[in-house]
Amino acid sequence: SWLICQDCGNLCGWAVSQCVPCGDFKWVEPKLDGLDVLTPTSDAGRVYEVDASYPQHSHNKHNDPPFPPENKTPPGSRAKKPMATLHSKKNYVIHYRNLQQAIANRLIVEKVHRVLEFRQSDWLAKYIHLDTEVRRKAVNE
Repeated sequence: SWLICQDCGNLCGWAVSQCVPCGDFKWVEPKLDGLDVLTPTSDAGRVYEVDASYPQHSHNKHNDPPFPPENKTPPGSRAKKPMATLHSKKNYVIHYRNLQQAIANRLIVEKVHRVLEFRQSDWLAKYIHLDTEVRRKAVNE
């Protein structure tokens, strides 16, 4: 494995310029059908509630760190903390983009409990890009 130092600027600007839920929320049939055709810029997005597990043969590849994370109480602690484990996930709520990534990396969805579909838009992107350009052209004297 390798360590890489990267200088990443404007991560918050990138995040808020992505498509975000903006209306038309509705429960749809609890299936994975259509997950593979959703893109980051699709007009519709989804949030899934699933039971999922890691196959044993993927543990070595994904142990540093595995996804998806969950809030659990670690041994010897009284407080819940975000933890990334290889344990099975029950009633795990996950955005479709994260679920696509997890499935592509061999996470197995055993059951879909619920699916919330919504309209999504990158309505803030134009402003963020303009703001980024203005800051880039600014001169500090």
